[in-house]
Amino acid sequence: MEVVKFAEAPFYTAPHHEDVVARRLQGGVASSTDFALVGHSYLRDGAKVQMSAGTFGKVYVITEGSLIIEQEDGVEHVLELFDSIHIPAGEARAIRNDSGAGATMIVITPPVPA
Repeated sequence: MEVVKFAEAPFYTAPHHEDVVARRLQGGVASSTDFALVGHSYLRDGAKVQMSAGTFGKVYVITEGSLIIEQEDGVEHVLELFDSIHIPAGEARAIRNDSGAGATMIVITPPVPA
């Protein structure tokens, strides 16, 4: 077993993320977990993630506050405490926090190939 204490979880920067503080909880540089990357993202009020499509699927689980996930066709989903969303590989999304308070989410993805 491998424990990663939140206070010791390494920070990382995701491209096209404005006002987002991200930590790696499992996988990558945080642990030897080899089947998933698990991250924790804190999105300040006003935070934005530009519309983009990833090469792998991802799951977001809201753990505090609320966030808006926008699909490429303009459809928006307001996610609140413990709501989750699966975004398939190749599907574009944007994220924003205009709630007036910070919000957090857990991000789960497959490992990134070396």
